[in-house]
Amino acid sequence: MQNQKFKKMLAGMLTSTMVLGMGTTVFAQTGTATGTGTGTGTGDFEGHVDKEVVAVTLPTATSATFSYKMDPEGLIAATQGTKHPGATFEEGKNVYFLSSANTWTSESEKLKVVNKGTVDVDVTVSAKTAANADLAMSATDSFAADDDAAKLYLGLKVADKTAVAVDTGETGKLTVGLKGNEDNYEIAAIDSGYAYNTKAGVPDTAWNSFEFGLTGACNPKGDYSKAGLAASNVTVTWSYAVREDDSTADMLTENAVSDAAPSIGTTTYTLTMDTPLDVNVNLGAGNLGATTVSKVTHPTADSLDYLATGMVTYDATNKKITLAADLVSGLISNNVSGLKVVFDDDAGTSVPLTFTW
Repeated sequence: MQNQKFKKMLAGMLTSTMVLGMGTTVFAQTGTATGTGTGTGTGDFEGHVDKEVVAVTLPTATSATFSYKMDPEGLIAATQGTKHPGATFEEGKNVYFLSSANTWTSESEKLKVVNKGTVDVDVTVSAKTAANADLAMSATDSFAADDDAAKLYLGLKVADKTAVAVDTGETGKLTVGLKGNEDNYEIAAIDSGYAYNTKAGVPDTAWNSFEFGLTGACNPKGDYSKAGLAASNVTVTWSYAVREDDSTADMLTENAVSDAAPSIGTTTYTLTMDTPLDVNVNLGAGNLGATTVSKVTHPTADSLDYLATGMVTYDATNKKITLAADLVSGLISNNVSGLKVVFDDDAGTSVPLTFTW
């Protein structure tokens, strides 16, 4: 009886084993055992902006810029300038450059170099005279009391540096460093990509710059009696190059100013009867600048506006005011020793002019 039960249990276990074995076969893995995938993207270079901008504005000289008159015997002063009607000559000098309209001084008109790039540059200015057997070039503007030679001193003045004497050689040369200004630039998107452009509204004063020119004197005790004696021609040249790391040229102090109030460089003038007077003005720049001269008034009577009456005119292109000849004569006749120039900036800047005659 027990054997029959055991056989039945054994048969049941075998049946379960077969069922389990069949289940394993039903759930067996199908397909490949490994797999891969790929994806491809295109590369797009946004572009490059060159921030090393070289942009130097060099001046243009006219034939009159460095032309001069030698008057070692003081002939102009002795004759009150009769030979040169309407012209004003600086007192106590004997070499004259035409520094402005009808005004002759011992210093020439100043020319300006401006660095409008981001890169520092070295600027070289040199001057040389032509050989002249009639006239010796002096290394100084001071002459010994017993020196009776015909001598001329011409000095090259560059920025705030000490003037160097000019002669027929290479001594009249100065090189100075001028800094760029990357703060005036910005990246801009354009149709073809990107550009590095100057910011809108950057005033002229926001760039570093310097001025240069000539000065002169001649020996007042020299003998200039030689027939046909001629003064020496002078040639001034200027050039620039990107500043190298090992440059030994003096780097000028930065003078870029984004905001500048209106101003007038020369405020004292000598008036001449029946002769108009030009006065150069600077409108300033940026938030402090003006757009024009609003009026020119009597120093003690603001209501008297000579600009409104047409006695003073303003030249917007050349940035100057001109006092008519009749006004100049009237100022002299009425002993009016000055006027006041008023600008239209927010501060209403006014600059007094002083006159002598």
